[in-house]
Amino acid sequence: MQWRRVIKGEVKFAMMLSIHERLPSVYVHIPFCEVKCGYCDFFSVPRGYEDFDLQNQYVEALIREMQGRLEPHRGRVIHSLFFGGGTPSLLDPTLLERILHTLRTFLSWGPETEVTLESNPKTVSLEKLRTFRSLGINRLSIGVQSFQDRFLKTLGRIHSGADARRTVDDALKAGFENVSCDMIFALPGQTFEDWQKDLQEAISLGTPHLSAYHLTIEGGTAFDGLHRKGKLNLPSEEEGVRCLTWTREALKAAGLDAYEISNFARIGRESVHNKNYWEYGEYFGFGTAAASFTKNPNRMRRTNVRDLKKYVAGQYAGSNDGSSETISPQLAMGEFCMLGLRMREGIEDERFQAEFGCSLSAAFRPQLTKWQQRGWLERGARSWMLTADGLLFADEVAASFLP
Repeated sequence: MQWRRVIKGEVKFAMMLSIHERLPSVYVHIPFCEVKCGYCDFFSVPRGYEDFDLQNQYVEALIREMQGRLEPHRGRVIHSLFFGGGTPSLLDPTLLERILHTLRTFLSWGPETEVTLESNPKTVSLEKLRTFRSLGINRLSIGVQSFQDRFLKTLGRIHSGADARRTVDDALKAGFENVSCDMIFALPGQTFEDWQKDLQEAISLGTPHLSAYHLTIEGGTAFDGLHRKGKLNLPSEEEGVRCLTWTREALKAAGLDAYEISNFARIGRESVHNKNYWEYGEYFGFGTAAASFTKNPNRMRRTNVRDLKKYVAGQYAGSNDGSSETISPQLAMGEFCMLGLRMREGIEDERFQAEFGCSLSAAFRPQLTKWQQRGWLERGARSWMLTADGLLFADEVAASFLP
């Protein structure tokens, strides 16, 4: 039972559009990290952040990619902008400003459009956060993971619990009203009481958004190697279920509703960018290992090369190391359902019909019937949603919709 993390003005306008007219989101990957955490399978380059010349070379490559791909979209309004990584907060603000300037040359967004920067405690000062805010970053996603130093050490994090608390406080002082904290449960050696302590501390900070992820052992990570050798003391599946159930109850009581399996927010503070992914919206991805998804004229997914040197040398997607695929209608329908099931609203009939030109029940009657009879899926007024029991088996249910 584990889940993998698989976007007033323009935003308000985007919500009024049909699914075929929806505005795209933009993702920019910044791969630099201080260290590689044991559980992380995202593409990152430890220690490279110290070399300003390397950062500059990478940003130059980003700008070239943007210039080459965005000319056909010049003047287009975007739904959201997200800087992920890696640790984007390690990037020199002058370089971040250059990226933003390049994007604004081709694309348009307003002051109310969500612009997110991922950050880690101990990589930012109050002054640096104020600079990021002045550049137009209006949402900060902070990788806290735990407030207890022993678990942070196990995870390979460089910060302490005190650093995490200070970073959240500095973010508020710097003018960020939209702040999210990432937390992880079911850590090696962690008890239910340990997780309660962590989440209650996160709640006490008063951020309007929290992400609470069940630790996933991804192939090829340091944790994967330890797990295969039996050296990772993970909590039982029953303990993980207990943590998940309590998390949803505790956050709801604190005014943070579950709008997605692992994400909780106060009304109006849901992640616009991530919702675009889960709602099968289009997105442009720039940077090494970044993915893009477009629908016109065909549904296409492209992924950039996962190699910093090759990317800096000008090898993006379409090279031997990048990938591009046309998504079949059957796969697209399955992905739409898989992502929709993560959301509180579930798989919406009207959106499915608009996207694919056929009804959800016609496309997936066997799956809907099976999981409804088992009590893991229920029929709402306009959609199909996971039940409380179904949430515990979300991966199994979602996989059944894929070809």
